[in-house]
Amino acid sequence: MGVKNLWDILESCKKTLPLHHLQVCIDLSCWVVQLQNVSKSHSCMKKKVYLRGLFHRLRALIAVNCTIVFVTDESIPAIKLSTYRRRLNSGSEVTEDDRDLQNVTSLRRNMGSE
Repeated sequence: MGVKNLWDILESCKKTLPLHHLQVCIDLSCWVVQLQNVSKSHSCMKKKVYLRGLFHRLRALIAVNCTIVFVTDESIPAIKLSTYRRRLNSGSEVTEDDRDLQNVTSLRRNMGSE
């Protein structure tokens, strides 16, 4: 869900480092959502274009010789549950068929998280 203006808050203490020999943790669900939204906004006709974008991001990280750690969703914390439900039910920019499929998929993925 994130912190508003996080990068602005952290701007004063940022440091640029080479990634080689470091562990980089990736919020995999965040990347997939970003890449799916990009493919939708560019009206890509190919299915699962987001997988191609994911591949290229990972390839770039592997090329700099860093260790990749994937972080995935587990259960939804109680403090975020109401926001999650609101977003799940809002369905903005999604067709009715997509929303039904998305709800079923999201609910299956998060089964038992409440």
